[in-house]
Amino acid sequence: MRILYISVDSRHLETLLWVVRLGGISAAAHHLNLTQPAVTRRIQELERELGAKVLRRQGRTVVPTPLGQSCLIGAERILSEVETMKIAAVGDAAVGTIRVGVVESIALTWFQSFLTRIEQRYPRVQLEIDVDLSSRLASKLARHQIDIALVPGPVELAGTMRLPLGSCALRWLGHPHFCPGDQDLTAVALAELPIIGLPQDANAYHSMVDWFDEARVSPRLVHRCNSFSVVALLVRSGVGVSLLPPELFAGDLEAGTLKVLIEHPKAVDMDYSAAYLSVTDNPLLAEVAALAREESWFLAAPRTRAKRSGAEFFLAP
Repeated sequence: MRILYISVDSRHLETLLWVVRLGGISAAAHHLNLTQPAVTRRIQELERELGAKVLRRQGRTVVPTPLGQSCLIGAERILSEVETMKIAAVGDAAVGTIRVGVVESIALTWFQSFLTRIEQRYPRVQLEIDVDLSSRLASKLARHQIDIALVPGPVELAGTMRLPLGSCALRWLGHPHFCPGDQDLTAVALAELPIIGLPQDANAYHSMVDWFDEARVSPRLVHRCNSFSVVALLVRSGVGVSLLPPELFAGDLEAGTLKVLIEHPKAVDMDYSAAYLSVTDNPLLAEVAALAREESWFLAAPRTRAKRSGAEFFLAP
């Protein structure tokens, strides 16, 4: 029985991996900081080493052949191990870029302390920060346009690692003039007020829809805005009401400039997580997710969160 050993350059495997992940030679070249001819040359050299094609065209993109798919499995494992050894060797001297996707409610609260922890632990690692809605960040994660996402709600992607970041309550908040006195609004009365929410592809929007379904009422008027901070500003100004985390508005609630308008039915708490693809060539992501968990306000006790979110909160009056 003859056993054939084939020596394959790890750079060729890395190139194949990114061509498949990004769907084309041009995108892979941009990611790897190479010219398109250089990427093509690496793929051709890999095919010569293996004696068969590893890619084929499918419309405007390229996809792996059966042999290419087999190579990818080994490539992901080998490159991950290589990167792990590099990080272990350099420790705090790790160099590179991590693309972090984050929703605005995190970006404008505890993200600063998270960023400080990254800088302290990996002073030569830079972050590319992408602030967007949760569903859009999940799509970017699936397309490898970001490396890790700090988001609310479920991340339903195959091969995704998720580290829980805690949860926060959601309540209907509004200016006191909508509900003078100590009485709560009824669900019917709340539905008559102008509602301000996030767009339909935000998890908070679906929490709002679920609340109205449970209350068996329909809102008369719903304004949608893609900025959490603008939603908060409009609610503070008395333009409308919104389903928001009261612990992030503790200062307003204590000062009486905002109030919880209705207690029942209660909205389901919003869970948050750090999500990244399990098959990755960046071994720092697990550590980055762990640092996010350590800094997350959503894991703190309610009293601690309220203290943190007072004068420090980005929207504090």
